[in-house]
Amino acid sequence: MKMRCLLGVSMGLLASASLVWGADLPWETQLPFQEATIHYQLSGSQQGEEILYIKNSGRLRAKYHKGSTTIMGMTNTTETVEILDPDWVATYDLVAKTGSKTTNPGKLYQAEYNRLSSSEKKNFVKNTREFGVGMMAQFGGAVTRGSGTVLGYDCDVISVNNGMSIISLLRNTDIPLRSEISAMGMKDVNVATKIDTRSAVPDSVFAPPVGISTSLDQQAEEMMAGMVRQTVASLKEPDGAQKMRQQAGAASMAAPAQPPAMKIEGISADEQQEMMRQMQGAMEQMQNMQKMQRN
Repeated sequence: MKMRCLLGVSMGLLASASLVWGADLPWETQLPFQEATIHYQLSGSQQGEEILYIKNSGRLRAKYHKGSTTIMGMTNTTETVEILDPDWVATYDLVAKTGSKTTNPGKLYQAEYNRLSSSEKKNFVKNTREFGVGMMAQFGGAVTRGSGTVLGYDCDVISVNNGMSIISLLRNTDIPLRSEISAMGMKDVNVATKIDTRSAVPDSVFAPPVGISTSLDQQAEEMMAGMVRQTVASLKEPDGAQKMRQQAGAASMAAPAQPPAMKIEGISADEQQEMMRQMQGAMEQMQNMQKMQRN
């Protein structure tokens, strides 16, 4: 189940990142409201709910998640809080009472961008415009802008892997309002049921959960920093978008062997190998165009 979910999340993040990377400076995406509270209903293989709190036009966010998954009579419950501010992305597991954090990717991107020359910045902006939507072709995806609505809000609707994942993003933003992600015969649906832009969002929802502290996830931090440097280094070149697509296409062709010790209950060896191949391709492509994830 963990591997199935990871593949689904990978595909979902890839889809949303493709539109965000179509902006001039993707990490500066502005939302159409100063603050909002968005309620979501989870269904499919996972049942539950999420609440996303937003302030400062999206610069401050907190996502509260409660869900449960039942397989072969066994139920696994998850309860997490993810808090994003201009400096950090902190994740808290309320069940395990643990927390971790990494630097906000937007902060890393801005620092790398500030080091570019004037001509390199022009190349970067040009390449981000070309790169985002063009990447969807690597997964057989299609993007239809403004073709759907959720709760009266216009959305960019994205289909990935011939409909394996369908995501409706609040138009010109990275905020999902509806997602249907299928992986290995399982389907997860996350739908916004209410968007409140009138009520004030309390500051308390952005405070760390009582009794849980965070420590820097050094491995994730180093990986993210490397992704950012590689992405900016590629997109600053005159033909950066083309090079990025070529690199991603080559990565998606790789089919790494599955470690012999890994065994996932209820999935055949062939299915596991195919899942790992797809997930590896998705993750490596995401590494080349990464923004942060949330969800």
